[in-house]
Amino acid sequence: MIETFQLEEILTQCNIIKEFVPLSEAVLGYYSFDGEYYIILINESIKGDHRLYRTVLAEEIGHYRTTIGDITPRKYMCYSERLIINKKELLALKWAVNFLISTQDLLDIIKDKSVLSISEMADYFFVTEKFIYQKFEFMSKERLTWDIDSKRSLILSNLPSLFIYEKIK
Repeated sequence: MIETFQLEEILTQCNIIKEFVPLSEAVLGYYSFDGEYYIILINESIKGDHRLYRTVLAEEIGHYRTTIGDITPRKYMCYSERLIINKKELLALKWAVNFLISTQDLLDIIKDKSVLSISEMADYFFVTEKFIYQKFEFMSKERLTWDIDSKRSLILSNLPSLFIYEKIK
């Protein structure tokens, strides 16, 4: 599992400035590059929610890793510009989800039956339940069936419901 301090180390290694600031209620984080400085702003309202902070910080680092240019939504944007921004948001979210939750680790905890629910998975990876669902969503885009072991498969064809299929001999 990726620890929060490892996310903070990425900020240090990449010379990214991070600040907690008052942002609109709908905005939890914001990434910007002004040509000289990489900046991540985190809504100060989530400062005490460490689980949410981790997921937001990971997504903003995802923007640093995957985004070129300014993707700040503007009041008057054409449909195609909005689509481009949405694609870049999804790319950063996918980076964050895959960074904090490796597919193999997720399949391993399901295999070992060490967690049995979405909330237990969220506790194990110390992320939000929504983040766990996002992981399954991205996995389902890759393929709908994931082998857990030689006898069982995880079926993602009917999200948000998850099914474990046991093969019949």
